[in-house]
Amino acid sequence: MPNGNQQKGWHQSMQLQQAQRWRALIGKFGMLCFFLVLLAVLDGVVAKFFEPTNVFHVLPGEEVAVNGPLPEDIKQTEQLTFQSDAAGLTVTFDTIHSGYFLGGNMWRGRLAVGADLTPGKYTVSIRPRDYPPEKPAYQLRVVVHPDVLSQRSGSYSFLKRHTGYSPYLFAAALLPGIALAMGAVLFLSKRIDALEAAQGLAEIYYAKRHEGVWRLSFGMGSRHGLAVGDRITVLDPRGKYIGTGQVTEIMDTDATALVAGEQLIRPGYFASRTSTAGTDHRFRK
Repeated sequence: MPNGNQQKGWHQSMQLQQAQRWRALIGKFGMLCFFLVLLAVLDGVVAKFFEPTNVFHVLPGEEVAVNGPLPEDIKQTEQLTFQSDAAGLTVTFDTIHSGYFLGGNMWRGRLAVGADLTPGKYTVSIRPRDYPPEKPAYQLRVVVHPDVLSQRSGSYSFLKRHTGYSPYLFAAALLPGIALAMGAVLFLSKRIDALEAAQGLAEIYYAKRHEGVWRLSFGMGSRHGLAVGDRITVLDPRGKYIGTGQVTEIMDTDATALVAGEQLIRPGYFASRTSTAGTDHRFRK
């Protein structure tokens, strides 16, 4: 019948395995969210690349924000005017501003679509009031759709076309999931480190070989009873014996050890105070 120490060790092993499973699962969830964010942003960027900035898909009765370039000598919205091929399309000029990325003079305003405007394709021309007609104007291409489904179909964005929502909104909605996953993984990692240390185990986070000797650093130190000169055993992630080494440097929660041999040791392997050759029982499922 197992004694108290054996029961405690078995219980800690179960807690460790459970925490490791949860960390792996939550880590995969976080990676999935990150991958979906990348896809959503890519969807938005591709749509922006293929869709001209002066094309607007609207519904009757809708009002949308619009902007466009201006000559440098235009400083007031009162200097601007518009001409539309439909009486139900009007532009209100709000302000003159500098471009966000490439600079330059730009105007910002609102395009209002009449509620009774017939669906179709229209053009709105923006120009300074005192410019002669032969000078080219900035043109807004307005596509008025009869309903929401038709409006969606005009988008180059896969997400916008099939859901009606901006791909950037999808990306923003997934960001809290990534943040929660990162926080949970950090919490579980600390929990795992504590459980491993309680069993005389520590994950190796640095491993470098020089002239036939491995220099290893791991998260177990004097706080856990380790001292310079102590022997440690190196185990792979499945608990298989790799080799033995000796502690050469010690800190409160970390230590450095040297291990001689040709065997491969990587970060993610373990340093143990108690294991011997074979497979460590603490890693059995």
